[in-house]
Amino acid sequence: MGDSKNPEAEEESSQFKVTDRRQFTSEGEVRQEPEAEPQPSQEPPPQAEPPARQAREETAPESAEPDAAESMNFASFLLSLATTGMVHLGEIPEPTTGQKMENLEAARQMIDILRILKEKTEGNLSPEESQLMENLLYELQMKFLSKSNVVNL
Repeated sequence: MGDSKNPEAEEESSQFKVTDRRQFTSEGEVRQEPEAEPQPSQEPPPQAEPPARQAREETAPESAEPDAAESMNFASFLLSLATTGMVHLGEIPEPTTGQKMENLEAARQMIDILRILKEKTEGNLSPEESQLMENLLYELQMKFLSKSNVVNL
């Protein structure tokens, strides 16, 4: 057998090229190398799309998805419900008008929604999420009671 090399294997390996496309160097600095030209492929070129559609597809996934994934979680969902409840209780100004307005029936609905969520998610929340749910619900209920007692006097 010996040390004879297979010429076909050499030819195939010479066609294989590795391109480092990482954004950062091994030292942690931003890579300044220009992008390499794309290698010709065996597939037929894709049909051209309108420029507006190409721009939408190129920018939307990068800008919309990471922010949405990072900003929306269960805690932020609970906070948004509680904030809406506080707006209805007149504790926070309404965002569109900038004025504080009380709507106790809408506040009661937000409290009921949080109660339902608490009941339906019991045993499925992290300790932090569970504590947040308890605190927000307690805070809304106490403010609701103080507002409804003032109205009923």
